[in-house]
Amino acid sequence: MNDQKKLGIRLRKFNRICPITGYREESIKIGSPVIVQTDRGVEFGEIISFTAGTSRALSRDVRLKKVLRYATPEDLEKEKQIQVKEGEALQATVQKIKEYELPIKIINLEYLFDDSRLIIYYRNKGNNDKPPVLRDLSRDLSVTLSAKVDLRQVSPRDDARLLGGMGPCGRSLCCSVWLDKPKHVTVRMAKDQGLAISPTKTSGVCGRLMCCLEYEYDKPIQRGGKENAKN
Repeated sequence: MNDQKKLGIRLRKFNRICPITGYREESIKIGSPVIVQTDRGVEFGEIISFTAGTSRALSRDVRLKKVLRYATPEDLEKEKQIQVKEGEALQATVQKIKEYELPIKIINLEYLFDDSRLIIYYRNKGNNDKPPVLRDLSRDLSVTLSAKVDLRQVSPRDDARLLGGMGPCGRSLCCSVWLDKPKHVTVRMAKDQGLAISPTKTSGVCGRLMCCLEYEYDKPIQRGGKENAKN
């Protein structure tokens, strides 16, 4: 495994890491809070050192454009205020969902640093294939919270990736640390490895079959047909 160290910006929420390039070592202060421009807007982060090849999954949905400045004392105070605002926004969002009687569950949310945009991650609770109409909810929340509201539906695997946690192996979830794309895991993979399908043994935090079932899976040789013809 390549253990070369690289530098990146760890964004404020969900442990996302955006690699940085083209820097001079003497100009970088690891551990320092910074204000950056990403493809989403202005964000708060921290300069970190990480091992190459281990953090790709953390930044695949956000792209760093440039580092604007080291954070000032005022920026640090604002970051604390944003955390408070997110708590208030969560309460307001949950209340509005009840008012509109929508079958969705809020997973988490995040403000960008300039307070102009709020991203809300949710999952559908109903079994109806038709997605709920959230246009009125979005408009209402935009007025209530004085920010552009972006509602994003996430899958169970995305839910686990965003929130992180520990897997049955006792380590951090692969999808939240290094796995670039969730694996396509089937029941056949588990059975061919002699594993009994069990929610407590073969399912991950997301409730789906664990991605690691694919790591040591060797496609079994087809029995009968051509194989028997060779014998």
